[in-house]
Amino acid sequence: MANFINSLTDRLRGFLLTGETEIPTLWWDLIDQIQRSQQGLASETDSQLFDEWNSLRYRVQSGEPLTDLLPEAFAVVSEQLKRHLGMTPYPVQYLGAIAMHEGAIAEMQTGEGKTLTAALTLCLNALPGEGIHIATANDYLAKRDAEWLSPVYHSLGMTVGTITANSTLSERRAAYECDITYATAREFGFDHLRDLLSAPDSRPTSRRQQLFGQQNNRVEQPLLNPRKPYMVILDEADSLLIDEARTPLIIGQTDANEEAELVIACQWSASHVTKLTVDEHYIDHGPQRGMELTEAGRRIVREMLLQNDSPSALNTGTAYISSERALRVHNYFENGRDYVVRDGKVAIVDEFTGRISEGRMWQNGVHQAIEAKEGLEITSPTKVGAQTTVQELFSRYPRMAGMTGTAISAASELRKIYETPVIKIPTNRPEKRQRLPELIFLTAEEKWDAVVEETAAMYRQGRPVLIGTRSVNLSNLLSARLLKAGLEHEVLHALNHENEAAIVKQAGQPGRITVATNMAGRGTDILLGERVAEQGGLHVICTELHESARIDRQLTGRSARQGDPGSARIFLSLEDEILTVGLGKEQAKKLSDSYGTSQELSIALRYFYQAQRRIEKRHEQQRIDLVNRIKQRREMLQQMGQHANLDIH
Repeated sequence: MANFINSLTDRLRGFLLTGETEIPTLWWDLIDQIQRSQQGLASETDSQLFDEWNSLRYRVQSGEPLTDLLPEAFAVVSEQLKRHLGMTPYPVQYLGAIAMHEGAIAEMQTGEGKTLTAALTLCLNALPGEGIHIATANDYLAKRDAEWLSPVYHSLGMTVGTITANSTLSERRAAYECDITYATAREFGFDHLRDLLSAPDSRPTSRRQQLFGQQNNRVEQPLLNPRKPYMVILDEADSLLIDEARTPLIIGQTDANEEAELVIACQWSASHVTKLTVDEHYIDHGPQRGMELTEAGRRIVREMLLQNDSPSALNTGTAYISSERALRVHNYFENGRDYVVRDGKVAIVDEFTGRISEGRMWQNGVHQAIEAKEGLEITSPTKVGAQTTVQELFSRYPRMAGMTGTAISAASELRKIYETPVIKIPTNRPEKRQRLPELIFLTAEEKWDAVVEETAAMYRQGRPVLIGTRSVNLSNLLSARLLKAGLEHEVLHALNHENEAAIVKQAGQPGRITVATNMAGRGTDILLGERVAEQGGLHVICTELHESARIDRQLTGRSARQGDPGSARIFLSLEDEILTVGLGKEQAKKLSDSYGTSQELSIALRYFYQAQRRIEKRHEQQRIDLVNRIKQRREMLQQMGQHANLDIH
């Protein structure tokens, strides 16, 4: 047995280094070993199983490699899963757990049981007692998974903790002391930054303190997590490592000196920005580079400053900067797409999940400019106190693994940036999803009419329909059309996200219609209601392409889970935003002008996917550039004797 395992380990690691994504025959041999071991445990009492697990823990502490114990550990965990949850892992779940144990990202389709798969890897790697973390997609999933699996963990003598946005400091410390800790990547990241800010040995003295001998009078606070990073498993790994990798995690500190001036500037610019016209008064460099006032634009700003209603405290230079910022916000930040107004506050909507990004604020005055645009009370500006990125956060862990339904298309980038291979896990049952041909229309109006028509046809068949949109606004637009057509439905987006689990859980019932942003693509399984499979299963409608093909795959992948029947179709129009963003305004307009009849539109399909690929390449380059900037920044700060994640003033 030991020789077999040693041989397996050597071959497995060699396999992962080759960049292959298919499962080797050798893995199936290991699964046979696990299943035979579990059969031998079936007659043992709970007390005997507990002793078996403690024996494994002792062997680990004696220096025996975890991989050598994998078959026995998976067998014990599987028997406890069977006894406490009534579930025994499928062979494909063992494959996913093996892949994650060896530091890979397992691509497992929706409904294939990633939560159970993760439990196998978590239990095995919790044996050394170092504290293993699992980063979930949201607080709800962290709490749900930890509670569901806690009887299994407790039966093995292991502790499990959960951290959510509402957790107190004492609750966080207790959770980090557990063998297994569930939380979102955001909570892990911000707790790490909080510890950096409170730990005197990790925060060097500022340049002023170095020059003038000033003492650091901060009171030392106990760390939230004094343990060294050990291993992290990422649920929805591609979302964390790819989609969220362009946005740093920042803990801000209030800057009272800038508050009064920024409030005045934002309010004044918001009320005057509509008087400026593109090309004449400013040059539009796009959403990232922003706006640049022309000489004519600067002149009109100066003239507006001379009017009686202009604040005397606002100087010309600040007015220029504030006007350019207000123009960027006016042109590229849309209420209901990029953010929503909730309880009188601007809340950022994550572009990839459709969920509220709790606690996040745009930097450099952008958040305050949006508040001024919406006529809201302007919050205090902040300066960066501590910051990190996804790349930095997870590189702290000596071991990292993950699981997701969509990673193969990003395998090259994941290997290049994170040195993490992707392994494609086969489905437990043959896939029966029917991918219907895309439908393209000249105008958005025609497209929405067709979406309603297809929804009505599915409703008449008794089939449930899940319709994905890219924003809150589009969800509301479609909702109004469905109501006009007499089609009852549920709407799920950032403004009612607290009902997400309940809405998605019912989305597979006969005749149920659910309109949702990207948030419906992750987390909760859609189970088919009675006789729905006989009618053809869940039908998914994607109302336009997203900026990443993986998001489209996540949405269409909600249908036909675990061998169920199902279908999916993508609806497109020549007025879709992806053409403008991916191809540019001029080329998108030329494309629209080139096709005068609906019969010609099928030829235009390639342009949609070309635009999508261009955007994906652009975003990939931005992530690579960010990694390079992080490296350069870290090296520069280290040379200056400062911490790479803390801004010292």
